[in-house]
Amino acid sequence: MTKKKNLFAIATQVIVVLAVIVTISLCFVGCDGDPITNIPPVGFDHDDLGLEPEAAALEDIYSIDESQVLAQSTELVVDADVKTTAAYLFNLANNNLCKVNWYANVATGNGTATINIGANASGNMEVREVRIKDGAAMYMETMGQVVDGTTEWIVDACRTLLNYGNRKYTPDGKTFYLQDGGRKALSDNSLANFYVEGTNYINWDECDDVRSISVDQFMKEEYYRSNYAETNSSHIAADTLEKASVYYDEEHGYYEIEMVVDVDSDALELAIASTRNSANSDDIVYAYQTIKCQVWDCGLFRYYSTDDSWEGSLLNILGGSSVNFWEKYFTYNKDNAPGLQIPTGMTWYNS
Repeated sequence: MTKKKNLFAIATQVIVVLAVIVTISLCFVGCDGDPITNIPPVGFDHDDLGLEPEAAALEDIYSIDESQVLAQSTELVVDADVKTTAAYLFNLANNNLCKVNWYANVATGNGTATINIGANASGNMEVREVRIKDGAAMYMETMGQVVDGTTEWIVDACRTLLNYGNRKYTPDGKTFYLQDGGRKALSDNSLANFYVEGTNYINWDECDDVRSISVDQFMKEEYYRSNYAETNSSHIAADTLEKASVYYDEEHGYYEIEMVVDVDSDALELAIASTRNSANSDDIVYAYQTIKCQVWDCGLFRYYSTDDSWEGSLLNILGGSSVNFWEKYFTYNKDNAPGLQIPTGMTWYNS
């Protein structure tokens, strides 16, 4: 099974490689391990991201049932009704991503992984992603780059093994076509130019051959719970949350939600399975996870983020930990987002 190329899996792979590198005392002399400094502060410069959905986007989605909005609070509380309300709105918006005909989001994330070997070794990675759904079709591009670390030779070794760019596409919701590339596919300008038309931010000629799999196999490999259009595969319910806050922002027309996940519940079972698979570990656990999101009063996400940390053994030998942050903005207005469309005239997946 392939490793899922999301933030928690990438941070896991960073730490595993660090463990291997340090354990066998590799030494890289004269390598290109300089930090990447031209990292844009935000990755959300597409005009329509975060704007209120137009009427056409609302035709097929579930609307908010006001009777399910049991209680609100601007502060994090353990109140069951507040947690139930937060979970209801979150799950509704997540399910609506599978119902809405078109959406796009742009995501940016970063992770810092550390291994404990007396003196700690660490590496930092930046990740970018764009996802576009159009009917049954879904197009995704993701890239990750190690930007700095404890020493130049650790940075260089991690870049060789971990830098990646990939694209995934299903034209019909039945078959997914996947293409992956490594360090040679990226440049120092890849992060700054990610999904900017006319820039060669990922050199697809340096990527692997395309492979195709069924949608069921894709969901299994990528650890989705119910649908490849969902943005979160966790089990979110009142009894899987420690605390929550939720309140309606009348000025902007959306609910502000924050949820502290109970990491001892089954909420993160798929995330844990993916992380353990990436790390070849059987004891990795999450220390914490906080989810923040904004849900329009029509029932669609405006914004979503996760802030989390995990710890455990790597390769069932060395102790390690990782701190990760991931955020994304959404748009549902296809005609107003010319820079966020599924590329036309693609031949790479069926050539």
